[in-house]
Amino acid sequence: MSAVPSYAGTWGNTQVELRPEILETVQNLGFTNMTPVQAATIPLFLKNKDVVVEAVTGSGKTLAFVIPVLQILLRREDPLAKNQIGAVIVTPTRELAKQIYEVMDIFLKGSFQHLKHALYIGGEATIADDIKHFKEEGPDILIGTPGRLEDLLTGRGGAKLINTKELEVLVLDEADRLLDMGFSNSLTNIIGALPKQRRTGLFSATMTDALSELVRAGLRNPVRVVVKVEDLKSHEEQRTPATLENGFIVCNPDQKLGQLVRTLQSESNKKYIVYFSTCACVDYFFKVLSKHSALSEFKIFSLHGQMETKRRNATYNSFVGIPEGEGAILVCTDVASRGLDIPDVDVVVQFDPPQDPKVFAHRCGRTARAGREGRAIVFLNCGREETYVDFLHIRKIPLRRYPYLQSDLSPLSGSSEDLEDPENDKILEEVQQIVASDRDIYDKSMKAFVSFARSYSKHEATYIFRVKDFDFGKAARGYGLLRLPKMPELKDRQVDFSPPDVNLDELKYLDKAKEKQRLLKLKERENRPEREPRAPKKKQAWSDKQEAKDRRAERRLKKDKKREYLNQKAIEAAIQLGKKRDASDDEDDDDEWESLQREERLAKKVKKGKMKQSEFEKEVGLGDGSDLDL
Repeated sequence: MSAVPSYAGTWGNTQVELRPEILETVQNLGFTNMTPVQAATIPLFLKNKDVVVEAVTGSGKTLAFVIPVLQILLRREDPLAKNQIGAVIVTPTRELAKQIYEVMDIFLKGSFQHLKHALYIGGEATIADDIKHFKEEGPDILIGTPGRLEDLLTGRGGAKLINTKELEVLVLDEADRLLDMGFSNSLTNIIGALPKQRRTGLFSATMTDALSELVRAGLRNPVRVVVKVEDLKSHEEQRTPATLENGFIVCNPDQKLGQLVRTLQSESNKKYIVYFSTCACVDYFFKVLSKHSALSEFKIFSLHGQMETKRRNATYNSFVGIPEGEGAILVCTDVASRGLDIPDVDVVVQFDPPQDPKVFAHRCGRTARAGREGRAIVFLNCGREETYVDFLHIRKIPLRRYPYLQSDLSPLSGSSEDLEDPENDKILEEVQQIVASDRDIYDKSMKAFVSFARSYSKHEATYIFRVKDFDFGKAARGYGLLRLPKMPELKDRQVDFSPPDVNLDELKYLDKAKEKQRLLKLKERENRPEREPRAPKKKQAWSDKQEAKDRRAERRLKKDKKREYLNQKAIEAAIQLGKKRDASDDEDDDDEWESLQREERLAKKVKKGKMKQSEFEKEVGLGDGSDLDL
């Protein structure tokens, strides 16, 4: 294990001399000093070592493998042939693959134009398009997601056209997430398609047992690089950047949205990422926050995994392009919790804590990247959820308590649990008005709440996030719901929720086509003939009911005895058949065996209700069954 000091020195003082063109590009990017992970990893990679790098998110891992890849390929005396490749970089998501491609592009546009790189990801081009591109361009460095790279490297999309014999470097970025997302088989196939004599770099924020298995299978005597972060005051080890101020706000479920609005208002010139638990929640709160008068100064965007790739790319590019000093909010799910390097994110807000505690640090890591300062806040409900702070502390993620923000944005000195906050009520009333302004938003509110409840019930830390302790009434109010949806989580529960006085039948879609469809359905429902009420069942005397019950029980008993008798006969016949086989002709044996099989088939029909018992007995020659000695 390599020990790395907290200071890492300048780029000119690396243990292995870097090419002047690389140093110039790094300087142009504004990086004068190396991060610890770069100072430790780059020399090892360039000394022909396999490396396993475990470092906190935002620690500069991308340059730690991009620079060695370029330096190694530039050492080659003979250029690669058009069908040969020198490096493969595998990432879990399209967005991360694009970012690495763009970083590589900055270097290659300068002095290394003879080297080519290509981006191969699913969802945008077909495998046929990518094969055609490879044939025409002949890239030296492949960057992409596991599925598409597996297709190309193994020839699954057609004849194998890539020659991997000259490959020098394999990089697995965000390796823990590659496994979490189910790419284990794809990684095995990719590794199997590459030469064993190569350098491999595995980069991850966490180390798991599954990852250790991958290391044993795909790396040769690797050097493990662990970059630790210590709290400046307590000197305790932590899994988040030292420049990150990480905290929590405790409030009731119907105060969370108000606290979010006030947090955003407190620094309206900042760039925020706000995490929600589900795609439906993102869709709903994007609409609500975009229309809320308190946030009119902000540009608001949404991003989640169910969006089309083109829309996701456009959203990402728009948010990244917001100039520093302009207020912007990205409402998203965990699709943006790892790997994405969004410049100048000032604050990360976790409206909902993640289901998987491992994701917590990755969400926070979208800010305070590459030595910049940043702040992260998570909202926790009063009561049991407050123990989440101790839970995270054990996982080396320290949090400090932030005060509840009052309407004038000043901190509250005490607890907010029993606090009366009229201004918070006004924020929620405006949300209800937004929901009542368009039936489409109303639909989104219902889907969001149901999906949130399902998500809450699936927390891995179930002893902290307990459904039976959760106040769904306050949560529904906090969502600005017009009514409570029907869902299993609310079954047999007393929920304290007072819906506003809104006639839902009169709630219209602003979209004319949707509204026309709704009115047609409403008319059909009105014209549908009413069902005739079912005739009430005749009430029987208790004695009659008991007699009928006894008769049914007696019939069941007889059937069970007959079934046992028939099974016994079948067994005896099989034994007898076995004895006869040695003494009789094969033809007779076949007849007996077929007869027995026929009986078994008929018995199965009786069992399934496809044949009556009396018909079965007649078929197998048992008479009417009335004289059986049972």
